[in-house]
Amino acid sequence: MLTMVALTSAFLLSNLLNKNPNTLDATFAQSRWVLLLAFAAPALVYSMKMKDWRDVVYFSASITLVFTIVYLADAFTYLKLESNLILDVIDAQRSDLLRPSWVFNPHPFSRTLIAAMLLLLGCTLVSNRGILRTIFCLGILGLGTLLVLGAVRTAFIAVAVLACLSVFLYRGKRLVSSLSAGLLLCVVGLWFRGQLFPMDQTDKSLGLREALFEQGVNAFLATPWFGGGYQAARAISWPSELQQFAGAQTMATTNTHVQWLEMLVSYGLLGGLLFTALWLLSGWLVLKASIQDSGTRKLAGVLLLLNWISLTIASFTTVYRESEWALWLVTLIGSLSLIELQKKIEWRNSHPERDG
Repeated sequence: MLTMVALTSAFLLSNLLNKNPNTLDATFAQSRWVLLLAFAAPALVYSMKMKDWRDVVYFSASITLVFTIVYLADAFTYLKLESNLILDVIDAQRSDLLRPSWVFNPHPFSRTLIAAMLLLLGCTLVSNRGILRTIFCLGILGLGTLLVLGAVRTAFIAVAVLACLSVFLYRGKRLVSSLSAGLLLCVVGLWFRGQLFPMDQTDKSLGLREALFEQGVNAFLATPWFGGGYQAARAISWPSELQQFAGAQTMATTNTHVQWLEMLVSYGLLGGLLFTALWLLSGWLVLKASIQDSGTRKLAGVLLLLNWISLTIASFTTVYRESEWALWLVTLIGSLSLIELQKKIEWRNSHPERDG
């Protein structure tokens, strides 16, 4: 919690020093999910019972399934009927015409999809009712379809890595076999991406990312201590070909495409180090949470660790938005909850006379 508050303070300090005309608004925009979840964390960790956690998970899974149906319906009507009917109903605009299922930028949203798939996978493995397991499996299949339609290379790489790591992190046959199916998903996704983007366009994309990184490093070195303030990367004087690349992006802008570098550009060495501290802290907590004795708690811890790994892989190819900040914090809070629950159980086991 202190790390998150310190990170938000770094946002504020950088915006003040750079005389951002909307200092508080800019700070709030970058850290609102951080603050919201930070203040909610104590109640989640110390007050919620396991039954409450199950209710929250099932509710979240239900919302995930609803959105899955909406996006699948949009993908079908767009691909087969060339219609924007679904988006017209919800009053939204398609941000990427080449990846037909997305209202949002497919790169950050793919990370949310993977997190949702892990959530549904956990529900599938712990549910005792066949009908619920069937529904959750259909949800995973739907999310997997959306992931393929998003055609994001990093997402497929992340799923492949998670599938391989599951063999070492958890010995449950159902989890390993389920995540191993992710390898097939990756093959299908990369094939579909090849149909959308010719090889010369793929090579160009890699070259542009290298140029983005170089420009980002130069921008950081220009203001190394406190950065350029909120969304400083948008003020970088990008070369002409990068300007064209930016024009194809959501909101006609671009970024460094590496989260650590983005934090350094916006908030300097202070913000970059604090973000790295948050990353290390969450990684240590999820690793600790994954080493649980109980089967259910160990499963939850492993799924949190896999989500952390997925977010880490993604941070090397693009930057986080509000939903991904929320994923980081939910991962951290969930890990704290599991650790706290384990401590309570160990205390009760060592003081059996208190239970009486």
